[in-house]
Formats: sequence, C-alpha cells, structure tokens
Amino acid sequence: MIDSEIQKQVGINLRFLRTRTFKQRKNKKNELVMKYLRQEELAKMVLNVTPQQIQKYENGINSLDSLKIYKLSRFFCVPMEVFFDSKLIERQSFTKLIKNEQPNNN
Repeated sequence: MIDSEIQKQVGINLRFLRTRTFKQRKNKKNELVMKYLRQEELAKMVLNVTPQQIQKYENGINSLDSLKIYKLSRFFCVPMEVFFDSKLIERQSFTKLIKNEQPNNN
C-alpha cells in the first residue's frame, strides 16, 4: 500500500468506529436514547482538534500521527492495528456504547 492509500484506510476506519460508537442521552420526554458520536464530540473529547480536522482525517486528506492514533485506540478500546485493517467495515457487528463522560487521556 502506498502512503495515500494507508491514509485513506485509516480515515475510513476512523469514520466506521465513530459512527458505531453511541452516547447515551435523554430526550425531552426524559427517555434514554442513543446517538452516534459526532465529529465535534470526537474532536473535543479525544484529540483537541477542530471538527473540520476530523473530517479531513476521515476523508483521507490529512494523516493521523501515531500519538493521535494511540489516543483514538484507547478511546475506542481497540488495538492500534484496527485503524489499518482493510476488512474492518465488513465487521457489521462492531458497536460500542459510551456514556456522556470525558475519556481518560492519560
């Protein structure tokens, strides 16, 4: 794989993980509902970047450095290798539920 293909694969897998990670929220009727993790939330909670930067990562325009991949792997509770897995999107059963808490970024 050439660098741009790897960059694109990492972005595809980041979007896959983000859109299959759900936050618990309460609606106006005080009912518990789940909403997928938005780019804004991931940008603020994990990487301390702008939502536009997350969009550029997901589209393969900008590459993620190793520290950011490490932080994301800790947040999503997956090995770092997952970001380079070309078969990840075939695993439709992958779903993660998180609560409305800030992750520990130690």
